[in-house]
Amino acid sequence: MESQGQINGSWAEALIGGLAAAGVARAVISPGSRSTPLALACLRHPSLSCRVLLDERTAAFFALGLARAEGRPVALICTSGSAVANWHPAVVEADLARLPLILLTADRPPELQDCGANQTIDQRGIFTAQLRACHLLPPAEVESDWLVHLAARAVSQSLWPLSGPVQINVPFREPLLAPSSQSAEWGKSGPRVVLPELLPPVAEIARLADLCGDARGVIVAGAEPLPAEPIVRLAAALDWPILADPLSGLRFGTHDLSRVMAAADTFLRGGALAAEWVFRFGAFPVSKPIATWLKASEARQVLISPDSRWADPQRAAEIVFHADPGAFAEALTGVVRRPAPRGWQTLVRTSETSALRLAARHQPPEAGALRSVLDFLPEDGLLFVGNSMAIRDLDSFSGTVAKRLSVLGNRGASGIDGNLASFFGAAASGRYGAAVAVVGDLTFLHDLGGLAAGQGINAVICVLDNGGGAIFEHLPQAGLAEFEAGWLTPQKADFAAAARVWGHAYHRVDADRFDAALAEALDAQGVTILHFPIDRAASVARHRALWAGAQSL
Repeated sequence: MESQGQINGSWAEALIGGLAAAGVARAVISPGSRSTPLALACLRHPSLSCRVLLDERTAAFFALGLARAEGRPVALICTSGSAVANWHPAVVEADLARLPLILLTADRPPELQDCGANQTIDQRGIFTAQLRACHLLPPAEVESDWLVHLAARAVSQSLWPLSGPVQINVPFREPLLAPSSQSAEWGKSGPRVVLPELLPPVAEIARLADLCGDARGVIVAGAEPLPAEPIVRLAAALDWPILADPLSGLRFGTHDLSRVMAAADTFLRGGALAAEWVFRFGAFPVSKPIATWLKASEARQVLISPDSRWADPQRAAEIVFHADPGAFAEALTGVVRRPAPRGWQTLVRTSETSALRLAARHQPPEAGALRSVLDFLPEDGLLFVGNSMAIRDLDSFSGTVAKRLSVLGNRGASGIDGNLASFFGAAASGRYGAAVAVVGDLTFLHDLGGLAAGQGINAVICVLDNGGGAIFEHLPQAGLAEFEAGWLTPQKADFAAAARVWGHAYHRVDADRFDAALAEALDAQGVTILHFPIDRAASVARHRALWAGAQSL
């Protein structure tokens, strides 16, 4: 008869082996007792790359960054109790950003639930609103072969029909391990899952081509990576401009950039763009002026969404195509016969040129740092951009760059939590020639624990330190007597000491020294933190001057 420890081991090995066979290649583990069978199975599996991170919150955001970079499910493992709750912010982001995570939550068995047992909480509904599926396993049993098929199903559910997190709650009885445990034979696999390609209906594409022919239209490429080549070919066929969010991937690359506009956040503050049609791809854009223009516009709007999520917060879409963005663009390009009226593209390009010149005249120091990062990053480099002012300054001042770059950010819930850990997770994927994060001071301080995830990774963190939440300087609460205490919240922190805790290099740099320091940091081994203090009052003044000037464009 098998001991309980042997049963637990076989149970965990069947589950982990099934996940690996279904395509899971990475696991992020936080140490704990109740999760021991799962952790051991991962660490012993020959095809799983494992990362062990002490803090569950950091681990979850690290896994999120891996999933964002690779587009594949990542297994996340923790012990029972409050450890599970520390995942919640990252699970919220994974839900809203549609990122596949397999959440393996170790648990106490039923007889220890609801009776005051140590380190025991109700884990069954903790992520209910964010999950694509939740599998509540019984305590480990002798018969475990069926778990291989359950694992394949969980991987499928994390990818289709709407990518996102899936929880598998795994209770174990003690003893958790057999006195001597042998490595498993990894051979069993569940069904091979083939995901669909969402093609738009031919008749509907032909009808749309007839409707929008000869029209003044705009393509809005939103705040998530999109297939650049098909979309720019569609723009060429229609002769429409593309208002490209910095996270869309369309501003940076070797594709045709002639119709890609990077200054709409500036020139739309004047409100002038009389489009008749708007095709909107991807998540809603970062830019508030674009959002304001979309809401006020009388243009007929078409939303192209690759899954079942309804991404129309303004309720402005006249047509919603649930189709792969690249497939939609290619299908429509093939039947477009009548481009926009002559002069439409030139009109928008003139607004773009004027906005870029205005931005250059009122460029704050943050903009110079961002442009340097874009210039110094090598081909196929990664720029991870923090929320609040960092992403907005990238939107306003990046322009376009004829170089393949990946720009990522946590825009699902747009929080400042976990940004450093997510950056390190993306960098750890090995997909990028170099990796740089640009974050504000509060974003950096909010995730000091995330610095632990940078060990063994070559990366640069640029901290734009404007002395607190400067984004609130541009909102109505800036006029309140309680503004500094309640919203700006400047922090007294030793950034150099934070770097030393984790063995990272640290340099405080000014504008004159920034380029040289960045070049040195990109050539260095390990993590380098470049701390760039900014005169907040001067920066705010330059932003306001830009936005005031934009009203007359």
